[in-house]
Amino acid sequence: PWARRGAGPAAPPPPPTPRPAKKRPPTPSPTRAPARDITREPLTRLIDGSTPPRDAAALKLAERAREELNEGTTENAFELLDTAIKNAPNVQPPYVLRARAYLAEGATTQARADLDKAAAISAPAPWVAEAAAVRGMMFELEGNRTEALAAYRRALRIFPGNVRARDALKRLTATDASREPAGAGPPP
Repeated sequence: PWARRGAGPAAPPPPPTPRPAKKRPPTPSPTRAPARDITREPLTRLIDGSTPPRDAAALKLAERAREELNEGTTENAFELLDTAIKNAPNVQPPYVLRARAYLAEGATTQARADLDKAAAISAPAPWVAEAAAVRGMMFELEGNRTEALAAYRRALRIFPGNVRARDALKRLTATDASREPAGAGPPP
């Protein structure tokens, strides 16, 4: 149909040019993290020129609270996180950190409430994964190993670089392997 009139029969179209095979990136696995876990970096790195001042202040308070939490001082962490959440209720990391603080005190009900709030807030994938991993911690504390494993696996599906989930899965699966009697394994 695209041949010129009067030019005779149309020549057959040229054969399609073979496309070079695309190299697929390696599939992420729980044992090899493809990206760094930004949830371990200072929360102030989430602040840029477009961050509203209240959100920036909340992230700074949450970073101070994380330092307190890492030092084992939950009382100060709670004060800082309560203020951060009150001032910027739509910022997700303070809820995740406060859930961790509640878990440090064994308060799974309050941790669950904060994780539910965190799940309802839009956040970068690494922080969504961190919330899932902290939920795994909560399930472990409640003695629900099956749900804990599922939460850690979910965290790694969301963001394969999540350190908390990866370490927990290693620990829990190593525990499984050490419980298996010698010679026991999958049936032939």
